[in-house]
Amino acid sequence: MRQSSDLPQGKLPFQVLNPILESIPVKGLTVPRRVGMDAGIVKLRGKNIFFSSSVVEGSYPSIGRKLVSDLAKTITRSASRPIVINPVMLFPVGTRAKAIRRLLLEISKTAEERGIIVGKGHTEITSRVHEIILIATMFGTDESKGVV
Repeated sequence: MRQSSDLPQGKLPFQVLNPILESIPVKGLTVPRRVGMDAGIVKLRGKNIFFSSSVVEGSYPSIGRKLVSDLAKTITRSASRPIVINPVMLFPVGTRAKAIRRLLLEISKTAEERGIIVGKGHTEITSRVHEIILIATMFGTDESKGVV
């Protein structure tokens, strides 16, 4: 069921999102959540694990490369080394297997070029979307402490 909203399309405005984030407990996070902080950090077995999620949508060339590259930049800016990416890919009805294969290979090749593992993900064709939507979470670890 759809409800009307006074919120604009796109990212939630700061004045709406920030109070929500401040109300969620931060137990376990090394750095508290805040608007504009693109990567989270948790400590696991004495090592900092960095993570970030992103979404890209559309049917333009190199959409998979953009997703991997953007997340890798975010993780790297957090003084971390990207380790693994988990992509979720939603395709509109009518998408051909060849297009899905091409996109999966693009994500895989881009990740491999950067030494990033493509982990578990999800791929689905759904009538709920009218263009490709890619969502992914990337994980990294402190450069100096190695992989978990």
